[in-house]
Amino acid sequence: MYTTSEMSSLHTPSRTQQVLGDQRRLNTLKAMALIDTPSEGVFDRLTRLASHLVGTPVSLVALIDQDRAFFKSAFGLPPEMRQMPLTHSVCKHVVVGNQPLIVRDAREVDFLSVNAAVTDMGVVGYLGIPLMTSDGQTLGSFCVIDTVVREWSENDIKIMEDLAETAMALMEMRAQLFTQNTQSETKLRGLMGQVVQADTKRKEAVAAHHQFVAHITQLVEAAAPTADILAALKSEAK
Repeated sequence: MYTTSEMSSLHTPSRTQQVLGDQRRLNTLKAMALIDTPSEGVFDRLTRLASHLVGTPVSLVALIDQDRAFFKSAFGLPPEMRQMPLTHSVCKHVVVGNQPLIVRDAREVDFLSVNAAVTDMGVVGYLGIPLMTSDGQTLGSFCVIDTVVREWSENDIKIMEDLAETAMALMEMRAQLFTQNTQSETKLRGLMGQVVQADTKRKEAVAAHHQFVAHITQLVEAAAPTADILAALKSEAK
């Protein structure tokens, strides 16, 4: 954990691009099936609780894609604001640093002072905790944001760590359910395909049987000495 008050070698533009574009991280993010999903009460309760306990106007569960930040939950923002470009994201630096980012005044931090979230949206105090999977992939940040200078307490940090861990556990459970449902649907589609194939084969077998009986009937018609034999054969074919 570190407190940023000067430019860090971790947050150069080239390294930021490299970390955010890491294919393994992006694949994990995609597999979570959370990007572009509707808001959910279970996450909204966490962001609301974060702002209430820490005392900030804004809190976010932000997932960082290659070119944008998607808010799975956002407290204190307009409902329609579910994402923003990375030029306006402080949360991307939590992913790049891969550890909590504790900012007293973003205007005094070299790599944040030029961020549009600071210059255009008034972000000043920031406390963000990595949303890290069980296998160590950092997908985003659970953060609280203030428009004034903040001296974050140890209790503030502990609260956010607990909430971030809870949010990540919920995300992974949700992803497991999504995977299980997808696998079940795939199996069901496979079984339905087998049923259709079996029915098709049955119909083909019935059609072949009728063709065979029709052929035999024609042969009998040509050679049958009486109509009674013919009627009997036709009756058997029904």
